[in-house]
Amino acid sequence: MNLPIDGSLADKGFLARKLSVGVSRVLGMAILDERPVWSMSSSEKLSALDATHAEIARLQIRCLHLTASLDTDGYAQELGARDTVQLLSIRYRLDPDDVRRDLRLARALHKYPAVTAALGTGHPANPADAAQLNVGQAGAIVSALEKVPSSAGASVEDLRVAEESMVQAAHLLPPADLRKLGKEMRERLDTDGPEPRNEDDTSSREALWIKPADRGITFGGYLADENAELFQTLIFAGAKPHKTPDGERDPRPRSKRQADALTAILTTAAGTGSAVPGHGEIKPHITVTIDLQDLKTATNTHDGGLGRGDLVHGDTLSAAAVRRLACDAGIIPLVLGSHSEPLDVGAEHRFVTRAIRQALNTRDKGCIACGAPPAMSEAHHITHWADGGPTSLDNLALLCKRDHINVHQGRLTITLTNGHPTVTRPTWSDPDPPPLRQTA
Repeated sequence: MNLPIDGSLADKGFLARKLSVGVSRVLGMAILDERPVWSMSSSEKLSALDATHAEIARLQIRCLHLTASLDTDGYAQELGARDTVQLLSIRYRLDPDDVRRDLRLARALHKYPAVTAALGTGHPANPADAAQLNVGQAGAIVSALEKVPSSAGASVEDLRVAEESMVQAAHLLPPADLRKLGKEMRERLDTDGPEPRNEDDTSSREALWIKPADRGITFGGYLADENAELFQTLIFAGAKPHKTPDGERDPRPRSKRQADALTAILTTAAGTGSAVPGHGEIKPHITVTIDLQDLKTATNTHDGGLGRGDLVHGDTLSAAAVRRLACDAGIIPLVLGSHSEPLDVGAEHRFVTRAIRQALNTRDKGCIACGAPPAMSEAHHITHWADGGPTSLDNLALLCKRDHINVHQGRLTITLTNGHPTVTRPTWSDPDPPPLRQTA
């Protein structure tokens, strides 16, 4: 390459960047021995593996920094994704829990200078700046320190010493051992420890708390003895992983499987009509009061439209959410006219019947978007019944709850082709093709 002797600073800066990229590529190919494996000796294979692991660590760190900055920009929402986790998990076909874990680490790094320095920039200018920690080790350290309770009263200096000690220990310890060390660190920092348990009359300490949260609730509590055993038996039985129709592993993490199990238990109890004392044989169902015009004009947008439906317990749902829920059984919409007079109270038999559901299960074999089994899927009206869409097999498709939400929010589109539903993904769901490698 011939470089001009004279030129503007911008030209020189551009050429310097081009040179830097070219040199980095050449060095990268030299470091990562890309000869055929069969032609290498055992010592050469191990050396090449050393260099490959170092390069993987560098790229993982680079991904952390890019992910944190992208999340700060809020670019996922600009593209139409719910958040950065959804954008990256769909775009790169990753488990959302893995993306969420890495994003949690990326967001917290600024509080831990020793960990950040040991991780490096992910784009070192020379070997001396290479990472001393891998992402797994950094995650174990940060997670351990994040769990130190504020009630411990640990000083900034104590936390700094704990962080530096764990970074030093990471020269020898893998992530699992660092997590054990982190637990010991927390016990030292929180000298009082948890409050002692009172073993007397455990049943009297049973409690359940429910708090409103954004678009839902948070809850927790304590069950004793046989009640605890009953709860665990039902949850564990319902949370068993199910293979997809293609024989692949259940895509749900354990926490999601357990949440689905609890939802299934509640749905079954509500359907019996006798699970709740005082209801007689009336089955308790969700009732939503909504204006007919809001229901008809609910948009498939990120915000779910302007209309709202009122729930019995004081919360609200967007009109788009009501449209999604009304696709299948389990919700009774109380539709109001222009003068707030009740026009119609939907009964469950107006929706998907048992025969139609069995036909759906046979045809779609589960969620048509991700392959989740029928037990995890809901019936979706391709043309909503509020817009005149019939409850018939040629206007229905099976979707898991996550993809059902994505369809109603416009992130996925369903069309019928020769009587079979097909899914179209959003433009941001596929990564840009890699640039062609330049040859000399």
